Amino acid sequence: MYSNDEYVRIFGAERALVEGVPLSGQAQENNGRVSPPDPSIPWHRVNYSSLDWDYNDIPTRNGTNDFGARHAANKHNMRSKKAVTAPYNGRADRGSGNRWEYDGVITSGGSVRMTITSVAERGERGPGGVRTPDGRPIGTITAFCRGQTLCPDWVNQI
Repeated sequence: MYSNDEYVRIFGAERALVEGVPLSGQAQENNGRVSPPDPSIPWHRVNYSSLDWDYNDIPTRNGTNDFGARHAANKHNMRSKKAVTAPYNGRADRGSGNRWEYDGVITSGGSVRMTITSVAERGERGPGGVRTPDGRPIGTITAFCRGQTLCPDWVNQI
């Protein structure tokens, strides 16, 4: 799995265009199975962290049914750390205020098999005004497979 930026760096812009992977800035113009997070764990616990290419801190918290790892797992079947964090290995593709979207691709032999998106909140307040007790950003709000309500199970096995 790669962010769009990482795919272009590895395979080149020409192949990215053939595979339909947006180049930097273009997205703004074009608009093993892992278990779901344990609901007994506090929403604010950080399960894992990422830094994007602009050094933004993006924690993925256990969350609730409205945001975080629990939301991504329960609503979109996006359960694997690798699938959630791969898009963060690049620059944000779209954003407004504190909410930023990162696109990525899952490949097979260099060919794009699935487009994925992870959404991060850079502020300390999440849905419903929930504030982080550690002062870090809320981080991952959701992650999903483009064009599908639920990600196929194989996405979580990569």
